[in-house]
Amino acid sequence: MFFVQQLSPSVRRVRLGAAGDVTDTRLPDPAIAEQGRRQLAAADPVACDDLAEAAAGTGVPLVALRREGDGSVTLEVTLGPGEHLYGAYDADAAAFDRRGDHVHLVTELHARGRHEIVDTCDLCDSGPEHLAEHELGLQIGAGRSSNYGELLVPFVISSAGWAIYVSSAWHGAELDLGAREPGVLRYTAPGGEADVYLFGPADIATLAHEFQLLTGRQPLPPAWALGFLQSRFGYENFDHVHRTIDRFETEQLPLHAIVYDVQWVEEHINLRWDPENFPDPAGNLARTAARGVRTLVITEPGTTRAASNYAGGAAVGAWATDADGNEFDSEQWYTKRGIAKYRGIEASPGALLNVFRDEPGEWWYGQHRPLTEQGVDAWWLDLNEPEDVNHTVHFPNTDWPASRELVSGDEVRGIFAIAQQRLFARGERLHTDRRPFMLSRAASAGSQRYGAAPWTGDVASTWADLAVQPRLLLTAGICGMPLTGSDAGGFNGDPGAELYVRWMQAASVLPIFRAHGYMCDREPWSQGEEALAALRPALLLRAQLLPSIVSWTRQALTEGTPLARAMLLGPLGTEPGSDDALAYAADTRWADCHDQWFFGPLLVAPVMQAGVTHRRVELPAGTEWVDLWSGESHAGGGSIEIEAGLDVLPIFLPRSLALVVDPEPLAGRGQHWPPPDLHVWSYAEAGATATTTFYLDDGVTRLHEQGAYCLQRIAATGEVCDVE
Repeated sequence: MFFVQQLSPSVRRVRLGAAGDVTDTRLPDPAIAEQGRRQLAAADPVACDDLAEAAAGTGVPLVALRREGDGSVTLEVTLGPGEHLYGAYDADAAAFDRRGDHVHLVTELHARGRHEIVDTCDLCDSGPEHLAEHELGLQIGAGRSSNYGELLVPFVISSAGWAIYVSSAWHGAELDLGAREPGVLRYTAPGGEADVYLFGPADIATLAHEFQLLTGRQPLPPAWALGFLQSRFGYENFDHVHRTIDRFETEQLPLHAIVYDVQWVEEHINLRWDPENFPDPAGNLARTAARGVRTLVITEPGTTRAASNYAGGAAVGAWATDADGNEFDSEQWYTKRGIAKYRGIEASPGALLNVFRDEPGEWWYGQHRPLTEQGVDAWWLDLNEPEDVNHTVHFPNTDWPASRELVSGDEVRGIFAIAQQRLFARGERLHTDRRPFMLSRAASAGSQRYGAAPWTGDVASTWADLAVQPRLLLTAGICGMPLTGSDAGGFNGDPGAELYVRWMQAASVLPIFRAHGYMCDREPWSQGEEALAALRPALLLRAQLLPSIVSWTRQALTEGTPLARAMLLGPLGTEPGSDDALAYAADTRWADCHDQWFFGPLLVAPVMQAGVTHRRVELPAGTEWVDLWSGESHAGGGSIEIEAGLDVLPIFLPRSLALVVDPEPLAGRGQHWPPPDLHVWSYAEAGATATTTFYLDDGVTRLHEQGAYCLQRIAATGEVCDVE
C-alpha cells in the first residue's frame, strides 16, 4: 500500500510505511522546510495499491518501491536511452552528468574508496615550529591525498523532465545511477522507511527550483563573507595574524576575513583562546576589525574529557552515549591524534555533542557566546560528518527532528551536520542581530536554510583535484546549496606557482572564496612575485565586483536558484520554465559541461589544466558577449579560441549588463559597507543602454528582513547613468 500526498502541482510525496499504513513512525525529514511541512500537513494522504498510479502525471517512471524480507528498502526508476542525470552530490563523481555513477550515501570521512588517504597528523609531532618552516610542506606521492567533505543529498534530476528526492538519512544507503544496470536508477537502504518526492514534469531549472523551495532558501550572508577569506593551518599567534594583514596592505590586496584553525584554542578544545599565543582576544580582534578584517574561528562538535568544559556538558546531558547509556568514546581528530600531538599534551577520550537535544544545544552555543562578545564574526564547523564515529553511537532524549528516548547513530548520522547547523543558527538569531553564516565540512539537504556554506573538504593540491571542484560545486547548486566553495590552492601539499594561480582564479568566480592549506602558505604572495602579479587581477576583480556579487547573491537566494550556475541552467535571471530555460537545457553542449559556468550573469571559463595558455570557450546563443578585460565583442551561439596566459581569467558579460563596482577594495581601509564610492562599468555601445538591478543594505545585520534595504534599477548609456 502506498500513500500519496500532492504538495503542489509539480511535487508529490509517495510513502511506504514500515507497517504498511500511513503512520509516520520514523524521524521526520529535517530537509523539508516549513513551507513543505505545511503542505504535508494540509495534504490528506490518499491510499493507492498501484505504484504506477501513484506516480502518474509526474513523468517519473517509478517501477519499484518495496521493503525486502530483511527490512531493507528498494526504489527503482527506469532510465531511457540518451537520458542525462544531474545532482546526487558525491565527491567521487566521475562526471557532471551522473548517469552510470554509483553513490554511497555515507558521511564517514574515510569511507571514500577512490582517494589515497594519507594521515598527515604525524607532521604535528614536532610542534608548532614547523608552521614557520613553510618549505617543508607535505610530500604527496603519486596517489591523491584528499579527504573530501560530505554533502548528503539524494536528489536526482533527469533531462527527461523529472526528478526524485529520497527522504532517508539511514547510514549506508546507496544510490545507483545506472552503474550496475544501465537502464535502472536504484536506491537501497539497510533500514528506515521509504519516502520519495516526485517532481515534474518540468524543465531542469524548474526542477532544481522546486527542490530549493521544498528544502528552504539560504538566508542572505554578510557582505564580507562574499569577499576574500584568508585561511591556513594555522596562524601561530596574533602577531602572525597582524603581520599577515600588514602584508596585504603593503601589497595593496583586498582582504575581508581571517580564518583561524585549531591553533587558536586552548588545550583539549575548551573554546577558550590559548592565553600564551592569543592573549587579549577582545583587543586583538578589535584591532583587526578596525583594519576591515573579519574573524572566523574553527569549532568542533564536541570536546575531550580532559577539557575544562566537559563537566558542564555532562551536567546537562550534552554528550552522546552507547546503546546502554554509557558515554560514547569519540575518536575524532581533535581527541586522540591531532591536538594532542600538535600541543605535546596527553591524549584524552573525546565526547561527542548530542546535537539532537535542545538544552545541551543551547548550553553548547552558550559556550561560544563569549567569543562573539570578543569579536568573532562567524563560525567554521569542522569534522561534523561526524568523523570516525562507529555504529555503536546513540543519542538519548532527542528533541529534534522529533522526541525520542534513544536514536541510533545509523539512523541519524546523515543529519548530524544539519542538526548542529540548526543549533548555531538558532543561537545566532536568539542572541545576536547578525546574519547566520558558517563554513561547514558536512551538510545534507536543507542545511542551506540555516546559513551553512559547505566546502569540499581537505582536497589535494593537484591539477586533478582542481578540475573536480567546479563539478562538485555546480552539482551542490543544483542540490539546493547555493553558497559553497573549496580550499583554494588545495589543502594537502604545495601546489606550485601555476596551479596555485589557476586555482585562485577559478575560486574567485565561485560563491565562497577562501584560500586554505595545511602546513603550507596559501597567502597570495606565497608562490613568489610572478605568481602574485598573475593572480592579482582576479583577486582585485573579486573585491571590485563585491557590490554586484552581493546583489546577485540576494537575487539568487530570493529566487531559490544557484549563484554559480551550470551552463544548462542559463545565467542568473533565467526564469524557470521560460523559453530561455528550455533552450539552455536542450543545448547539447551543456549536457556534461563543468569547465565553464555562469557566476551570476557572468560567463566564466577558468583555465584548469597545466601548461595551457589558450582555451576554447563556448558562447550561448541569444546575446552578444563582451570580454570583460579587453572589451572585445563576440556573437553568441558558437565557440571562440582565446589567449589565456597565466594572468588571464576569461570572463564574458552580456553587452546589455551594467556592473556596480567598488573602485578601491583594499585591505586596511576599514569596515565600510557599503563602500564610500561606487562606480558603474558598462560596455553599452553608443545609443544603447546597459542595465542592472542593484541591492544595498547594511551588509551585516538582519534588518533587511524587516525591509531596511534599497533596490535600485541602474541604466547606463554612454557616460550617463540613471538610477531609479
